[in-house]
Amino acid sequence: MNFIKKHVFSFRFIISTILLVAALIIEKVVPDYKYTIALPITLVGYLIMSYDLYIEAFESIKDKDFFSEITLTIIASIAATAIGEFVDGLAVVLFFQLGEHFEEYATENSRKSIKAILNLRPEFVRLYKDNKEYVVKPEEAQIGDLFLVKPGEIVPLDGEIVEGESSLNTSSITGESMPRNAKVKDVILSGVINLSSPLIIKATKTYTNSTVAKILEMVENESSKKTKSEKFITKFARVYTPIVISIAFIIAIFPPLFFGLRNGDWSTWSDYIYRGATMLVISCPCAIVISIPMSYVVSIGTASKNKVLIKGSTYLELIEKSKDIYFDKTGTVTEGKFSVTNISPVKDVEKNDLLHLAQIGESFSNHPIAKAILMDANIDIDKKEVKQYTEINGKGIYASYKNKDLLLGNAKLLHDYNIEFIETDEIGTVIYVSYDNKYLGYLVIRDTIKKDTIEAIALLKKSGFKNITMLTGDNEMIAKDIAMKAGITTYRANLLPIDKTTILEKAKKEGKIVTFVGDGVNDAPSLVLSNVGISMGSLGSDSAIEASDVVIMDDNLKRISYLKSLSKINKFVVYYNLIFAIGIKVATLFLNMFDVLGKYGIILAIFADVGVTIICCINSLLISLKKK
Repeated sequence: MNFIKKHVFSFRFIISTILLVAALIIEKVVPDYKYTIALPITLVGYLIMSYDLYIEAFESIKDKDFFSEITLTIIASIAATAIGEFVDGLAVVLFFQLGEHFEEYATENSRKSIKAILNLRPEFVRLYKDNKEYVVKPEEAQIGDLFLVKPGEIVPLDGEIVEGESSLNTSSITGESMPRNAKVKDVILSGVINLSSPLIIKATKTYTNSTVAKILEMVENESSKKTKSEKFITKFARVYTPIVISIAFIIAIFPPLFFGLRNGDWSTWSDYIYRGATMLVISCPCAIVISIPMSYVVSIGTASKNKVLIKGSTYLELIEKSKDIYFDKTGTVTEGKFSVTNISPVKDVEKNDLLHLAQIGESFSNHPIAKAILMDANIDIDKKEVKQYTEINGKGIYASYKNKDLLLGNAKLLHDYNIEFIETDEIGTVIYVSYDNKYLGYLVIRDTIKKDTIEAIALLKKSGFKNITMLTGDNEMIAKDIAMKAGITTYRANLLPIDKTTILEKAKKEGKIVTFVGDGVNDAPSLVLSNVGISMGSLGSDSAIEASDVVIMDDNLKRISYLKSLSKINKFVVYYNLIFAIGIKVATLFLNMFDVLGKYGIILAIFADVGVTIICCINSLLISLKKK
């Protein structure tokens, strides 16, 4: 919603509300001025607040949509005014517009600035020819071109490494937590970040067909394709409106045709027209038009107080219906950061001594593994004692410490230096340590499960989710281990973002209402494609937050089961208000149709309208009592 439109609505709403209050006071305090002062005041407020509704109704009629909730609101407001309840007529359009305003504001802000936020888009390509660099736009590069990627830069095009070895941060594309080592002839995807050494790559795809371009296209375009369920009030109005209008018309016209003209009593016309108008007041959907949007507004407000931001009432409906939920792993199920989970020294070596040597060896490195090992360092490291420090790509670190060889790395490194040791099959990144040509033990570096994940998954099963699946770019062994520990029965490993969206699309084609939970840039396409996309607000990337429909501000996965519970309560209140309001109105209509109450009919009509509306609104407000 643009700045001018938002402030124009605020001005209209404030002026109309002031006029409504003034007219109500005049009507109740000095009823003699009801028609001379209160009526003109109300009509001014009505025109200010409803002119755009008439325009929308006209456009709907041109599109052959005759019985929308807008049509229902307009007819009800006119009927109320026709029998003297013009304050009610203004109230109907006032509260309807307020509900629409909140809905529009939430929806419009849900997809803002996705393209600007995504940092994956490369700004240039360093073409490499005859040992020279030529900086060009990504779109200008062709298949077969050689290009250079320096440490810290994003790989701009898909390709194959022809020179160099380096570590790659692939989390933005695959979601894999650990950096990957890359060497000559390895396939490399655009969007990953080169961490340590320069690489020369041969382009195998143009920018338009590259992985990063497809991700950007999906995020930018899928939001416009996302099917939104019709608002409940819209579906209701298409059935309710023609029935009410038809019955009111029959009451006002047909009885006088058969009875009034036969007896020559023309006053019968005014009597039955009054009954028809009274019926429209009784049928006025204030309770429904006001309380149902209000229940959604209250639910969304209550959720926000409990650190769950919902970007529209549609997603409350969808989350209530959803039985299938998919999770990204890194940063969602797990912490998204590395830590030392096991220190395993050989006999006669202390754990602290093994860790200390590992910290000394990693003291010059900025690698994520080094940061994990150094995280728990509580002693001073004399870097002057460390000499000949060398990072060996794809293997580990060599250094001379106190004039003795210190090795930290994978099994390949120790094999290269002919160090005798026994390999472990522990899950995670294993760092073997050797000092003075002797094997001392190993450390295991892992991304750990969040402390609330296991409980959250258990709560999700109880809340109504039947199928819980974890999707990850990590390898099969890590994925299986995390899934088992978290209580997730189904998982898929070694996935790219496009693979994740393929899985979600297949589920949707099978008629499932899909919920996806993620936190990274690589999750943005899945968040947009799913029926309900839930992102982590604290740790999540900006693109994931903007692409999602629900944001959990404190990254607590237990909020999802709370959201499911809140959506069920919201649905109960909506249907309860609907049944209660229609039940009272049908009973009142029956009594009015046969003139059972006589002169008290209008009093009952006002109760069926105003009284029922107040009760339904109170019911909607009670949703706010729902705690986390």
